Amino acid sequence: MKKRQRHTEKGSRRCVRRALVWVIALLLTALAVYLLLSQLPKDDIDVDALLKESSSIPIETEAPETETEHINPVPYPDIDEQLLTINDWSRPGTKTDAIEYVVVHYLGNPKTTAQQNHDYFESLKDLQDVSMSANFVVGLEGEIIECVPPGEIAYASNSMNHLSISIENCHLDDSGRFTEATYTSLVHLTAWLVCEYDLDREHIIRHYDVTGKECPLYYVEHEDKWEEFRDDVMNYIEECKEAKGK
Repeated sequence: MKKRQRHTEKGSRRCVRRALVWVIALLLTALAVYLLLSQLPKDDIDVDALLKESSSIPIETEAPETETEHINPVPYPDIDEQLLTINDWSRPGTKTDAIEYVVVHYLGNPKTTAQQNHDYFESLKDLQDVSMSANFVVGLEGEIIECVPPGEIAYASNSMNHLSISIENCHLDDSGRFTEATYTSLVHLTAWLVCEYDLDREHIIRHYDVTGKECPLYYVEHEDKWEEFRDDVMNYIEECKEAKGK
């Protein structure tokens, strides 16, 4: 009986020891978990701070290239846009390859107006007997009519049609000399075109310089007046630049 009691007591003590072992193991596990968690950020604010810090590292990037806006210093002339109907005889609607020259002409029909010559170019779509036109016609009183837009071929300068802008000019008599109003408008228009297409003095030419035709007659017969005209164009450009700079 006593042996059985002692055996029961020993069993109880073993159970207690086992329970203590489990309790100690649980405590140690809890302590380990606590120590591990204490090394992590305490709350969401700490995590956000770490993310913010990592994202604040500057990244060098090249600034995008920007095109410099082209500003023409020459005022846009008073131009009456009366574009010809697209047709095979005066306005084919074909784009030029480039704009490299401004070509000056005279009409060879004394006392005719800019409007009359424009209307003649327009009529060629019906007459169909000759190909002829110009980008601009400057009249006796200085009026400017645009017949074919710059950048489109006009039938005026032969082998240079695909590289040029042509300006026809009215005149009072067979000498081909322009009126003062015609001359002034021609200077202003030429200057605007030279700046608009980034040309220079040597790219202002006569029909004569392309084919040898005596056009514009007065400026073929008076070479000094032609050079004076080109000087006037460039001087006007400089005056406009100075006025813009003030």
